Amino acid sequence: MRRLAMFLGLLSSFAVSGCDDYRLADKSKEVVISKEEYEQLKASAALAKQVGRYQVHREGFRTWRLDTATGRSCLLLTTEADWKSAGSTASSCASEDLNEARERHRLYPSLFDENGNPLPPK
Repeated sequence: MRRLAMFLGLLSSFAVSGCDDYRLADKSKEVVISKEEYEQLKASAALAKQVGRYQVHREGFRTWRLDTATGRSCLLLTTEADWKSAGSTASSCASEDLNEARERHRLYPSLFDENGNPLPPK
């Protein structure tokens, strides 16, 4: 009985106060990401948490980084003369990491310019 009285008192106080101060929040006009894209980002985030994901191996004067989660390898270290060749720059880990970052962040076009580079904070 006491609980019923407390519930009725609480209910009546809500009824007396009314809903004049409440406003409905504006719904976003833009969907941030779809469920499929969310699942893809979640899976790629889980890959990054793996311990020992990257392995480094050396072939001659080049050092390669192997991503055991994706199976991709990229050029991590080499001589200065070798970096000047077009093939070395294209297969470098820096360019691969940049491409992966652009792929991950393509879902947020307002944060990046047309080249995929991050915009400076305002």
